[in-house]
Amino acid sequence: MQGSASVMGWAGKIRVNGTTYKWLGMDGSGTPANVTNVQVTPTRTIFVMQAGPMNVTITFLSPIEPNDLVKQSIPFSYVSVEAQSLDGNSYPVQVYSDISAEWASGDRSSQVRWSNSNTDTGNSIYHEIQLQSPQENTEIANQAQDGTVYYAMSTSQSRITWQIDLDATTRNAFQTNGVLGNSQSTAFASISPTFTVFALAVDLGTIQSTSSPITWSVGYVRDPTISYTTPSGAIQKRRPYYATQYSTINRVIDAFTSDYSAAHDRAVALDQKIMNAANSISSQYSDIVSLAMRQAMSSMEITVGTNSDGSVAPSDLKIFMKDTGTDHRVNPVEHVYAAFPMFLYLNATIGGALLEPLLESQVSLTGQQFAAVDIGNGYPAATGSEAVSTQGVEQSGNMLIMELAYARISGDGAFLSQYYNTSKRWADYLVSNALKSENQTNQDGDTSDLANIALKGIIGVKAMAEIAHALGENADAAEYGNQSSSLLSSWLSLATSSGGSRLLGSYGNQQSWTLMYNLFADKLLGLDFVAQSVLDTQTQYLGSLLATAPEFGLPIDSESGPFGNTAWTMFASAFMSDNNVRNNMISNIHNHVNSNTSAQIFPERYNTTDNSARNGFAGPALGGVFSHLALTVANQTISGGSLVGGSQSSKSGSSTPVGAIVGGVIGGLAVVGVAIFVIILRKRRRQQYEQGEKPELEEQEPHHPTLAGYYPHSPSSEYTPVARSDTTAGFAGVGTAEMGMGMGAGRCCQSSSKAREAALNRTHHYAPSVATSSNVGSQTGSASSRDPLSPRSGTGSGSISSTDVLGLRAEVENLRRVMQEIRAERLEPPPEYVEE
Repeated sequence: MQGSASVMGWAGKIRVNGTTYKWLGMDGSGTPANVTNVQVTPTRTIFVMQAGPMNVTITFLSPIEPNDLVKQSIPFSYVSVEAQSLDGNSYPVQVYSDISAEWASGDRSSQVRWSNSNTDTGNSIYHEIQLQSPQENTEIANQAQDGTVYYAMSTSQSRITWQIDLDATTRNAFQTNGVLGNSQSTAFASISPTFTVFALAVDLGTIQSTSSPITWSVGYVRDPTISYTTPSGAIQKRRPYYATQYSTINRVIDAFTSDYSAAHDRAVALDQKIMNAANSISSQYSDIVSLAMRQAMSSMEITVGTNSDGSVAPSDLKIFMKDTGTDHRVNPVEHVYAAFPMFLYLNATIGGALLEPLLESQVSLTGQQFAAVDIGNGYPAATGSEAVSTQGVEQSGNMLIMELAYARISGDGAFLSQYYNTSKRWADYLVSNALKSENQTNQDGDTSDLANIALKGIIGVKAMAEIAHALGENADAAEYGNQSSSLLSSWLSLATSSGGSRLLGSYGNQQSWTLMYNLFADKLLGLDFVAQSVLDTQTQYLGSLLATAPEFGLPIDSESGPFGNTAWTMFASAFMSDNNVRNNMISNIHNHVNSNTSAQIFPERYNTTDNSARNGFAGPALGGVFSHLALTVANQTISGGSLVGGSQSSKSGSSTPVGAIVGGVIGGLAVVGVAIFVIILRKRRRQQYEQGEKPELEEQEPHHPTLAGYYPHSPSSEYTPVARSDTTAGFAGVGTAEMGMGMGAGRCCQSSSKAREAALNRTHHYAPSVATSSNVGSQTGSASSRDPLSPRSGTGSGSISSTDVLGLRAEVENLRRVMQEIRAERLEPPPEYVEE
């Protein structure tokens, strides 16, 4: 509902000495209280008002609980009232609040039903509002059609009265009597044109001040929350994560209503932490962060999966994001990326759980060389990944950067190893496509900012090098490191203006410029990949543009018209080497927020000329304003990331029997079997040639083994991963696309016989192999479209490069090691291949 301009009926009143004052709402009953102060923090909005002789403080608290995902998953908020006599005298005081059925649906003609009840413990009283005909996974006017509205209060507060009736009837009753009738209308009705309201009131008696806040809790509950289509095609009805702790909504309500005091203390502590850190940059930056956090956090639902018996599976944590304020996409990658600094600062686990369904859904898509843009376009139905080839560079770069950023802050190496093959697939695509991506665009619709998109892809390759290094994949780390350095060198020659005074927005266009906000990724990852002199040059040039820019700042680049982007501007400000330029950019965003004339909340994208809103209202990308704070979070040592055979591919559900290849060798030792076969076959060929015979290979349909890309070993192992080769392996039916990701990767064997015995007893699953070399193009075809018996023609010639030769040598060396280990264990080769 964030970002919607629809009216959501919510009223609040305080009756002092017989006179009623309004502190919330625009209805006709009561005199408006006089607002004397407003304060906004990351978790709270606080109004101070004068209601006759009483000073009244109204606090809207939306708990942000980054370190307690159970609490964070509870979709409730608080509003509280405190009162203090201005003259020291005591007065009779009553307080009141209601909500309307408008909270239940965006279709105001919908029929609703309701009830009032106490929880089974009696610790809370609540109103419950539902549609009579809910529609699963449907939204109207940005409001869900399948949830239940609750308005609740802890019964620890005495003298509570309630009423469900027409708005005028209920509010007039309070204005006249100061109490309600503890009754409800039994005539269920439509939301409008007449409005039923759900009220709770408290008679405080004659007081000088409230002893504790009077608190209402409002929530909108959907259970299940997400319909998630798994890679196997099964549809999961995922539940709110709080179900891991609370078995009923009654218990959720009790827990929430009773927790206000502690929740308020936690909110104050978090606010102080964030605002103190932000104030070290500037007070305006603190304001921006305070306005953005609740908007960005409200875009997500934290979910848990269920077991076959319906019980929740606490370890199955996934978070889903709605592209609030823009469209209905699920986990939109570019907006997850924009918000990622906030997650890294608050709790990196949130970022990892957002990436999990994006990665899981793409493991088996081996014919798709680039990352998808999302996992569905109709929230809350996450129906599967959507590939957009023109955004291949943008989204692949986003994913690799986020994977490494998450692992560095969390230390979670197992996450990297689980999706290593998928990450390599995207990195290989970027190696071939990032630098000159003429047909690429970004989600902003920017088709001419080629240099900025290219840079993100190149940093993505560098991120892959770091991922490989963290997992002990030294050969891959060296390969991707060399590739990224080469790409960066070429990029600098193309993206630097002829005079060297700035970075170009488009190669060769000397009039173009760009924020080049993707330089922030280098700072975020701590790579120091791009020379500081480049950042200094960009800072100086943007500073010169800001001198004559509108008060709302710079657009994204010279080719995008007047449109600016809050997140990207804040990304750029975070790598400015001149604090004056940095502060000017922050001030521009502060002006944008402070001068918002639209009915929408904090637009992400806007016109820098007149500040008119474009889209991204109260959206997740606003988390990008945490760019500066994210740079203050220390990296952790990445651990637990050894690559275990089948760890990724088991998610894909793909399992191909390898017995047809090795003639009876158990699938758990598939790689060893293939290695034996190749060595023996080569030996037999060699003997045949020595005897003057030409080997005769039986013609058969080429077999395409679908072997996983890596096998059991430790990052500290002496084993060196093999460089991938583009040539055929030398026996019928297996080309290097398969060899490179399967046996050719050579990551096959544990050094001990116990480990091999364990492997014999383990069921292996294998993911379909993919072409994985620097020659991978922008193809979207499946693996079957590539001829496994022919060298790939990435260079346009059939010659074997030095890299290929090194790769083949490495393969032979690793196969030799395999044989030495087998001989040491006195294992005999399969009888089918014993020479006669």
